[in-house]
Amino acid sequence: MVDIKRKVRRTARAAGAAAVCASFALGAAGCGGAQAAGKYVPGTYTGEGNGMSGPIKVELTVDAESIASVDSITDSGETKGVGGKEAIEDGTFAAQIIEAQSSEIDGVSGATVTTGGVKQAVDNALAQAANE
Repeated sequence: MVDIKRKVRRTARAAGAAAVCASFALGAAGCGGAQAAGKYVPGTYTGEGNGMSGPIKVELTVDAESIASVDSITDSGETKGVGGKEAIEDGTFAAQIIEAQSSEIDGVSGATVTTGGVKQAVDNALAQAANE
């Protein structure tokens, strides 16, 4: 009787181990509707951050692995002549975002709050795009 119980336990353990291995193999192979590989879900995303005079919105297009383009950066009234408004309008922020492939940009001297708002908006858009 003891030998039968041992055989049943061994068989159950072996079957359980096989099921775990099979489950792992399917997951590792990407079967069963798993998400596509890549950092991002390709598409266009809009994030928002807080500027000096209100919200700053950044619209990004991403492919699976990178920021493909900065489609627009809009503000609700950043101050002209300080640097932030000009950096939005002349593409300085957009170029820095593409170069950094993140919100880790240098920004613009004298426009610390605007730069922070742009960074926050980029982070928000990338969080939406994340392939989790």
